[in-house]
Amino acid sequence: TLSGQQRPFPAVEDLEFGSASFSGITGAFSDADAAGTFGLDTFEIRDMADLKAARFLIEGLSFDAEDATEGMMFTGKLDDVSMVNVDAKYLKAIEENIDDEEAMFTAVMAMVYENPMEPGYDSFSMNGLDLNLAGAKVSMDSLSSFIERNSAGQPVKYVTPKYTLKIDADPAGGEGGAGLLQGLSVLGYENLVINGEGVADYDPANDVISYAVDTNYFEVEDGAKIGFGGEIGGFSEYSKIAGSTLDFEALAGGQEPDPDAMMEAFAALTIFDFSMKIDDDGLVNRSINAAATMNGQDPDALRSQISMGLGMAPMMAQGSGVDMALVTEVTGALSKFIAEPGTLTISMKPDTPFNVGVAMQNPDPANFTKDSLGITASAK
Repeated sequence: TLSGQQRPFPAVEDLEFGSASFSGITGAFSDADAAGTFGLDTFEIRDMADLKAARFLIEGLSFDAEDATEGMMFTGKLDDVSMVNVDAKYLKAIEENIDDEEAMFTAVMAMVYENPMEPGYDSFSMNGLDLNLAGAKVSMDSLSSFIERNSAGQPVKYVTPKYTLKIDADPAGGEGGAGLLQGLSVLGYENLVINGEGVADYDPANDVISYAVDTNYFEVEDGAKIGFGGEIGGFSEYSKIAGSTLDFEALAGGQEPDPDAMMEAFAALTIFDFSMKIDDDGLVNRSINAAATMNGQDPDALRSQISMGLGMAPMMAQGSGVDMALVTEVTGALSKFIAEPGTLTISMKPDTPFNVGVAMQNPDPANFTKDSLGITASAK
């Protein structure tokens, strides 16, 4: 049954067909929040069996809506989205909880946490995204990703080639554009261009994920490029433990997770090494100028004040139990980076693998020294 009525279609797990497609779909919607229309040129699923589909495709999606209370207009279009070898288990979770939004959210999130390293597809591509949310415009020409698998079908590599996201503000288009322009102007932007890329290798036998700082980053043009690299073990195990103990409905209502359960989950995480690199291209100056303007200060004076404050941090930390060599290394690099923006690199390569749960149970700062954690920091 579905909503008390006879099910008009087979259960998701019983669906099996070579191809199903629909075209020229149009419709309208209206509720207490908004009203509008939508259209879809093509919807297609191929080779569906055993909760797997060889291909999923939609083309020519468009919509327009008007907010019922504020009268703001929202429009959007998407040229196409396609996925190869799609796992339909999430559709089953949605179907089984179609009458209860909270239960649906819980079921979907439980599946995500159960196997976080499995994205549920082999490749994904999207083209021609354009959204206009009352003057706040978001566009992306294309986005793609693909998964490499071993002979057992387990993911061993995740690749998201370089993509570009554009954000523009049109104050004449409504409150969304006006608010966005105001926010961007604080840092001296009229629009944002964000680039990104992601490559990660995964060892399923040892539950270790690794990634390089130069191929795992996001970048705000005329701002900064921020990359992350490292080798982390136990993420999948952490997720399974956390997922089995989290009450997603309670969390959605604002309840905090059980600290004892989360401690058990964090005990599964081990950091073998980690690095972060920030290549500044104006963001430091923009941030200092914005802070100085809000406080009625001269930007150069504020920069000097921040840099001097960081330089004094080792002296101020004396007697706290924190390793002075660690504080000096990190704050010295930060101070130089603020004074002369360039490239900031902070790395961690501990003598022995760093277990997050053990560190949380023993938070004494004396346990964390520059040498034991393998901390290095530099600004160039």
